[in-house]
Amino acid sequence: MRLDLSGKIALITGGSRGIGRETSLLLSQAGARVIINYNRSKEEAERIRDEMVRRAAEAEIFQADIAKPQEVKALFEHISKTCKRLDILVNNAGVLKDTLLLSMELSDWDKVHDLNLRGAFLCTKFAVEMMLPHHSGKIINIASIGAIKGGRGQTNYAAAKGGLISFTRACADELSGKGIQVNAILPGMIVTEMSSRVRKRAGESILKNIPSGRFGEPIDVANLVVFLASDKADYITGQSIVVDGGLSIS
Repeated sequence: MRLDLSGKIALITGGSRGIGRETSLLLSQAGARVIINYNRSKEEAERIRDEMVRRAAEAEIFQADIAKPQEVKALFEHISKTCKRLDILVNNAGVLKDTLLLSMELSDWDKVHDLNLRGAFLCTKFAVEMMLPHHSGKIINIASIGAIKGGRGQTNYAAAKGGLISFTRACADELSGKGIQVNAILPGMIVTEMSSRVRKRAGESILKNIPSGRFGEPIDVANLVVFLASDKADYITGQSIVVDGGLSIS
């Protein structure tokens, strides 16, 4: 199946590393013009942009802390000015602050919710404003199996990602009649910098519980993102799709 996103404009938050990086590359390879949002990873963002440009693809980077309304507003004003429209939003930016419940500070809770949930809300709100006039759009939220499986020391993360799943369903209900599909992807244990601490601490025991017998790679998630962003997924909305090699059912 060939997925053609030629002429589409795509924004990927946290698009310079891990799942975001692979998603940015794959969307670009499918023909989309890609805006890579980053906060602190400027060098990584520049490298992936340059890699795309060498392949004659259209790509640019934009710095913004998506937990901050004014910075999100500036990001979308830039997109509106330079691209005139937005077809695809991938809410990928996220953060971990793992701490046992009784040791968790309010700042640990707030930081995780601000980026993982508040950021997705802000970006989605601005994106929908741009998508509505065209009666089309694809929004893909990167959640986590932590939302349905739980995890020791991850009450803040599980709650934020669980909220993102419910947010996805409510948005899909509101927007399906407007030609906008909203879905969530729940990655399992994916080999990224973010998961390195958990894999180092408990990787062997986790691997034993993955029926597929391996950790996931960013491409495993990116492949689904591109499908959901394509017209082949026009009849799919409000769904939370697990990509975890079977970990959540073991």
